[in-house]
Amino acid sequence: MVKTKDVFILGRPIQLQERSKAQMKGVTIGDSLSYKFYDGEFHGMPLLFAEPKGKVAAPRILSVTASNLTSLFQLPVVFLLPACPAYERQRLIDKDVYFVISDKYVHLPMLLANERIRKTKQAKIMTPVAQYLLLYHLQIESIDGLAARDIEDRIPYSYASITLGITCLEDLGLCRKESEGSKRKVIHFHKKGRDLWDQAQPLLINPVEERIYCDELLTEDHFVICGINALAHYTMLNPDPERIIMMTAKQVRDFMVSGVIVRPNQYDGNILIEAWKYPPVINNGEKAEWVDRLSLVISLREDADPRVEGEVERLINETAWKG
Repeated sequence: MVKTKDVFILGRPIQLQERSKAQMKGVTIGDSLSYKFYDGEFHGMPLLFAEPKGKVAAPRILSVTASNLTSLFQLPVVFLLPACPAYERQRLIDKDVYFVISDKYVHLPMLLANERIRKTKQAKIMTPVAQYLLLYHLQIESIDGLAARDIEDRIPYSYASITLGITCLEDLGLCRKESEGSKRKVIHFHKKGRDLWDQAQPLLINPVEERIYCDELLTEDHFVICGINALAHYTMLNPDPERIIMMTAKQVRDFMVSGVIVRPNQYDGNILIEAWKYPPVINNGEKAEWVDRLSLVISLREDADPRVEGEVERLINETAWKG
């Protein structure tokens, strides 16, 4: 008979099922002697719980153990710990060790984020990561039938962020999460290709947070081309004379503080910088020269120039849909 154990996370009882020795194949002898292991799920996220049988190891050791177990089982590892002084809890947090302590203290950032979303109204527009997931699915590679852990190596976001992005897409009615076995939840989209793109139109956010002109950039960093000049690359439109590039909003803030952006202003300059809410949608490991087509379309859809409007529509019609 499978042994069970109840724990409380954020005031909610969660039933855990103890793992057998056969289920822990690959675990070191030391870890198998030091912990009891349980499976549990919270907000649809499967977790591996580890309960020390004796003395609790130092935070550094717990961090190494969690990393090894996560690599082995592809699950976030949460330690069930007894009473713990505040300074020790802080050391665990600093090491990014997930834990539940005597029903009183919890460090589960990805679950707390999920909890905040569930306590609010359902999403009405895309979050940046949700939009990235959707555009990756439509342009680069289908993620239909994949779990958050499968997607983690494909895009530049963490497992926790991907999970929240999928939740947002589900809230917006674009997909659903389905159980595949007892421990996996996979994503399935309701529509495909152009139909999915059309369904998402009222929900999409402009990826451009702000636009800044400057005379010069004091850096040799590579920047992706965006705006009208990217549209000119994809279509027959003539490019604008100034250089038009994208950066993440954080890069812009950092460069403003460090003085890399020379004479920034809102009106004119040799370079137009677009501060974007998410990075270029590309295959992981590739280097982008131009922003992806669909993000470009979204960024230009408020442009009143009829030439731009026509080329944007052509860009959509020529898209090779992947998902």
